[in-house]
Amino acid sequence: MTKNALISVYDKNGIEELANYLNKTGYTIYSTGGTYKKLLELGIDLVNIGEYTESPEICDGRVKTLHPKIFGGLLGKRNNESHVKDLDSINGIFFDLVVVNLYPFIQTINDPQNTDEDILEQIDIGGHSLIRACVKNYKQVSILTSPSQYTQFIECDDNNDNNYYYAQEAINHIMKYDIAINNWFNDETKIGVSYDYFKKMKYGLNPYMKPAAVYLQNDQEPPYTIINGSPGYINLLDANNAIRLVLEVQQVLGTHCCASFKHNSPAGVYANYSNDLYPLDILQKTRNIDPKSSFGDFIGFSGTIDIPFANQLKKYVSDGIIAFDYDLNALDIIKTKKSGNYVIMQQEEIVNKMEYRDVNGVTLTQPSNNEVLVLEELMNSKQVNINQDVPDYVLKDMILGFITLKYTQSNCICYVYNGHVIGIGAGQQNRVDCIEIAGKKANDWLKRNDLLDKMPLDITLVSDAFMPFADNVQKSHEYNVKYIAQPGGSMRDDEIIEECKKLNIGMIFTGKRVFTH
Repeated sequence: MTKNALISVYDKNGIEELANYLNKTGYTIYSTGGTYKKLLELGIDLVNIGEYTESPEICDGRVKTLHPKIFGGLLGKRNNESHVKDLDSINGIFFDLVVVNLYPFIQTINDPQNTDEDILEQIDIGGHSLIRACVKNYKQVSILTSPSQYTQFIECDDNNDNNYYYAQEAINHIMKYDIAINNWFNDETKIGVSYDYFKKMKYGLNPYMKPAAVYLQNDQEPPYTIINGSPGYINLLDANNAIRLVLEVQQVLGTHCCASFKHNSPAGVYANYSNDLYPLDILQKTRNIDPKSSFGDFIGFSGTIDIPFANQLKKYVSDGIIAFDYDLNALDIIKTKKSGNYVIMQQEEIVNKMEYRDVNGVTLTQPSNNEVLVLEELMNSKQVNINQDVPDYVLKDMILGFITLKYTQSNCICYVYNGHVIGIGAGQQNRVDCIEIAGKKANDWLKRNDLLDKMPLDITLVSDAFMPFADNVQKSHEYNVKYIAQPGGSMRDDEIIEECKKLNIGMIFTGKRVFTH
């Protein structure tokens, strides 16, 4: 029994092999426009769809396949006598296979040189309609929407069980296509989002929170490669914060940085301002800031992981690491950690776009936090007790602290000394507790490094939001703080300023709050 195939594709990759197979296995091929011309050039035996429908293409090819003889052949049921009679009455045929992919709308909108008219021309009508018709009648019509499916079809042509899979892929294909069109036409009040399964996780935040998985949004590529191990939910949150922190430090301060993360907040951060240290030294300085809190951490590093770094990393109890590059021999060393289960991730790119969070049946959206603080801004900000004698590294410490707090659970405070974030107080309901928690950690580090008895040192405190009361300054003074960087904006800013003057603490108002939740 002769089978009938309709081919109308924009992406012509792999079409020659498929068409040759269809010719050899007795299919009659019908085709349109550019696809027809291409297959004819390749020597494929086929029929122009216009000859079958007895209707020419019109409107510059905008109307080619929208015809009862085509859609009757797709939607008609062969076991329905009435449908068979209807198709016979117009000299129609049943189609067994449709091969179609759509105009490149998404690629077109991503090219800034294209005009609105260029984009509108790439909204596919006929192909989209063909796909929906085939999906509706998938038990009798196979629908291929991607060249990646051609080999499978050739190998399993007689297996109609694959039709459901093809239909799943097809409806997913046009869903994403429609979402792209919707998001181009509409503003943020009418947005569409699609999710593709990427990776299963053992569980979510807790062992009983199953199933758990990672999905990719709106057809994006994974922003990282999982080289080794199987990262869990918390691992992925820590990896995201860690790599963003160290990359931002590198971009803003021009120096390599390492961060040790636990439960969505850093345990220690170190930035090598002078760029004179090896990766190994940067790792050791980071892990030595708060060894107790770094136990079982996730590490982010802005440079290349080399062999000495890898050998030192083997000595630490740690869950995983994320970086932009690895020496291959270093990778072999790290892969042996945790009986071969140590998580190793390589970041490909930082994705900055709208963020979505589902909470209690509603979805909250916001842009990624891309706010930065640079030296020029600090020098032009409102200042208290700041003069030309302030060392450059203090200003850099203010920026390092600001970046650290962007990736730390609020409310949060950090103490910074010459590239070392030596104390972090995170996730507290009041700022005084943050200052005290971070201050105790800072004192521990100073004591372990024989610096506590060498005061005063240029210790900087950075706050993620304004200081609401003068007691914040008083508590900072108890922990030997010499400089403060905070957004300002409290109704008691004048009291805060007076307290800083009284205690001889230099302060800069950054004007930027960086809450993280």
